[in-house]
Amino acid sequence: MAESDDDTDKLEEVDYSSDARLVTNSDAKDEEIQVIISDNKCISKTTCKWLIGLFIVIGIAVSWVGATQFTQSTYTDEFDGPFFNVWFSTTWMLVCYLGYFPPAFFLGRNKWHARLIYSEDEAVFGEAGLTLWNYFRLIAPFGICWAVTNYMYTYALGFIAAADVTALFSSNTAFIYILSILWLNELITPVKVLATIFSIAGVVLMAAGDGFLRSTAVGVALSVGAAIGAALYKVLFKRFIGDATSGQVSLFLTCTGAFNLLFLWPVMLTLYLTGIESWDWNEMPWKFLCGSAALSVVFNFLINFGIAFTYPLFIAIGTVIGIPLNAVVDYIWRDNAFGTLQIIGSVFIVGGFLLMLIPNKWQDKVTWPRFVRCGCCTRCHHSAL
Repeated sequence: MAESDDDTDKLEEVDYSSDARLVTNSDAKDEEIQVIISDNKCISKTTCKWLIGLFIVIGIAVSWVGATQFTQSTYTDEFDGPFFNVWFSTTWMLVCYLGYFPPAFFLGRNKWHARLIYSEDEAVFGEAGLTLWNYFRLIAPFGICWAVTNYMYTYALGFIAAADVTALFSSNTAFIYILSILWLNELITPVKVLATIFSIAGVVLMAAGDGFLRSTAVGVALSVGAAIGAALYKVLFKRFIGDATSGQVSLFLTCTGAFNLLFLWPVMLTLYLTGIESWDWNEMPWKFLCGSAALSVVFNFLINFGIAFTYPLFIAIGTVIGIPLNAVVDYIWRDNAFGTLQIIGSVFIVGGFLLMLIPNKWQDKVTWPRFVRCGCCTRCHHSAL
């Protein structure tokens, strides 16, 4: 569902709330619809969304921290295989649609109509649905982008602390904004420019805090590369596919897992045979590999669930909370303390992240000072009014 030529002048708004969230959904109106519960009491729909949102915040934060920490724990003397880790974890994404379909079949608005549910979900691949051509046309490039991005994220965990990697990765919102200006006609607004500057400053401070030794510099570079890859994935998804429902995203992730399983294993085997990656099949850290893979599935499932049933802000909060949680886990179990520059850098990155979440209708009230206003920015500002 590529963007039509008639819509090129229309602002395409991208969700900045989470690196892992692929698309945005329009939120249901918060009408005070009464929901009857077993003890004959009533609670509003808004209250339900807040309660579900609280659960999702905790679930997203814990699953992201857990998946990251388990991934870092796979690095041992007997195992050094970041791509194997990514390949194994991504294969588990096959269960995403299997986890979505039964609730949709029994509880969704099209319940008891399996064919209708699937027809709506496969529309993410275009009017023709999930054909062989559409599968390779969309899944192949996005699957490769997914693998490369997760490979850089996983590889970075072998060089620097998990808290540093997650903090640097959160700067992806700045790169999403930059790419959105280029490809989605995003407005150039003072608030988002400031947020981008905050994020970049945070990356620089984090790099300085980690030091400029070869190993830490590689870890920082890989983390920033993963942030750019996540931004590229999200913006391209918005550009060539558009908005999608939770079911459509679940089907897309399942197809990505199938592509990974069937077509990327030669890469894993090549890295192993050439000695670039190494592991002992008798000493595989299966409990950490399976833990990381399972929590990654939970993370993606909660994000898709959150898109449909609660506010996008909760998803954003869940990912932000993951940064200090990782810092606490690193300090208690790995004896890795967060330095002063790293704390300041994380604050800058989180600040930029939160600024990106400010609604556009509020951002439109902030205008450029006359001495920095260019013709482009002036036109952009007037078009927003």
